[in-house]
Amino acid sequence: MSVLPRAIPPKFTKQLRDALAQAGVRCVPTLKPGSSIALSLTHQGRPWEVRYVAQEANDLPVWQLVGPGQERGPLALTEDVVATITAPPPAPAPPAPGTSSRAPRTHLGFPVPEFVRADWHSERAYWWRLGVATAVGKLPANRPRP
Repeated sequence: MSVLPRAIPPKFTKQLRDALAQAGVRCVPTLKPGSSIALSLTHQGRPWEVRYVAQEANDLPVWQLVGPGQERGPLALTEDVVATITAPPPAPAPPAPGTSSRAPRTHLGFPVPEFVRADWHSERAYWWRLGVATAVGKLPANRPRP
C-alpha cells in the first residue's frame, strides 16, 4: 500500500487558494502538467511550485515549496507557504569590490571566477581565458591572416 499522496484533497486546495487570495495574490494556482499533487503559480514575476506532501495529524496539509531561493524546498504549512510567496524579492547583491563591470560573467559557457573578473585585463586573466579556450577546443587563431 502506497503512503504517498495521489492527489491533493479538495479542501486543502481551497484552503491554499483562500489563503493566497487573503494575502493579495491574484494568480490562482493551477495543477502542474503531468502531476496530480503539484500546483504552479507565478507571483511578482517569480515562478513557484507548491507540492502536496502529506496530511498532518491535526488535519493540516504539509506542502513543499520550490521557487527562487527554494530549490530543494522545505516542508511548510499553508501559512508559511503564503508568507514565503508574498515576501518581497531579495535585493540583488552588490558587485564585489574591484570587479570590472565590463568583465563578462561567463566565458565560452563557463562562469568567470571573481578573481579573474576583478583583473580582466591582467596576464593572469589572459591565461585563465586561454585555459578555458583549450578545454573547449576554441583556441584563438595565431597565424597571420592574408
